[in-house]
Amino acid sequence: MMSPIFSLDNMYRQYLHCRRNKRNTLNALKFEYNLEENLVRLQEELKERTYSPSRSVCFVVNQPKLREIFAADFKDRVVHHILVSALEKICEPRFIYDSYACRKEKGTHLAVKRLQAFTRKVSRNNTRSAYFMHLDIQGFFFNINKEILYQVITKKIKDGNVIWLAKTIIFHDCTKNFIYKGKRHLLKEVPPHKTLFNAENERGLPMGI
Repeated sequence: MMSPIFSLDNMYRQYLHCRRNKRNTLNALKFEYNLEENLVRLQEELKERTYSPSRSVCFVVNQPKLREIFAADFKDRVVHHILVSALEKICEPRFIYDSYACRKEKGTHLAVKRLQAFTRKVSRNNTRSAYFMHLDIQGFFFNINKEILYQVITKKIKDGNVIWLAKTIIFHDCTKNFIYKGKRHLLKEVPPHKTLFNAENERGLPMGI
């Protein structure tokens, strides 16, 4: 029996989500030009488990700081949305309320309002001193252990197709097949702990846009 996440209805729905901020990009337009054919072909690849991520575009941005980016092909972005939609149903109820990044009905504005409420409470409406701590995990995405991440997912997910798709995406080595755009010297200036080229595909997930 085919997994519901690979149904054309779900794939089309995830395609619509995916194209919201990519509608006018070249890859999105090419995919949309033969939309039905591309979705059916992608569905077959997923059903037959022959799907493999396409070549990424690698470049370096220097604002707000030097970062290595691997931009996925639009087709792969659709697949990412398909996987996320399946994982959300299991993972979302397990997250603490005060986690705001990349979650439905959350985001920066709600986080600010929540922080303001906490500030008023702790400071008793600004009548006493209060303190906060601002932390950042250095190189978080580049140090994620792929095997541990995969094991966490397999403990929570029962659908074999979801597990296969997660494994396919997590262990894909984008450094083996990519196009580089931009100034090559910038790639050498990226700190060693913030590049996937030093990770040997054991750690790290690509930063995309």
